[in-house]
Amino acid sequence: DIDKRDECKDTYTEIESTVKDLSWKIKKNEAKIDKLEKLIATHTEEKLKTIEEIESVTAQMEAMTKQRNQENEAFLAAKKDDQDAIALLEAARDALSKYYKKIKIEMGPIQGSVKGVLVQKPFAVSENQAPDATFSNKGSRKNETKGVLQLMTMLIEDLQDEIKNEMKEEEETQLEYEAEMKAAKKLKEELIEKKVNLEETIAKREEDKSDEHADMGKNQGE
Repeated sequence: DIDKRDECKDTYTEIESTVKDLSWKIKKNEAKIDKLEKLIATHTEEKLKTIEEIESVTAQMEAMTKQRNQENEAFLAAKKDDQDAIALLEAARDALSKYYKKIKIEMGPIQGSVKGVLVQKPFAVSENQAPDATFSNKGSRKNETKGVLQLMTMLIEDLQDEIKNEMKEEEETQLEYEAEMKAAKKLKEELIEKKVNLEETIAKREEDKSDEHADMGKNQGE
């Protein structure tokens, strides 16, 4: 009986020790699961924020592209208008020049503009000068016509300068757009990579939590 008693005591002590050990392990399981759930919640929140940032960058890129296309369309339309105006002025100037050449009236060199100011002012007449009462001949309006040709030339040159300036501005705007798009694309790629890494981390934490639940179930069973 004494031997049996001692054996029971040893068994009870061993069982009590095992229960305490298992209880401690279960508490560890619960603490680990709680920690994993908090990590999963944090990573999930960060993932949702990253998705919002990706959507924001994507919308910004679309808006930038839309604006750039509109600016380019406006530039092309303005350029075409200027080119059409130049073509019309050149045609009118050539027709007028050919007419006077045909009737053998020499117009002399046609000058354009110098810093936006007409070189020659053929219409200036002294206020004290008596009006011309003589009959006009075919070259009587030569100076007025030359002034018109010079005005046309000035307008053509101004339009050509305007096209050059607009082309330069368009090129600078395009380069600026490309630089901004490059930065935006890089940021989007980084955010997508971050999202993928977060998804992998969340999946790993979920796996760890599942393993911890399984281990806790085993400890509880024992």
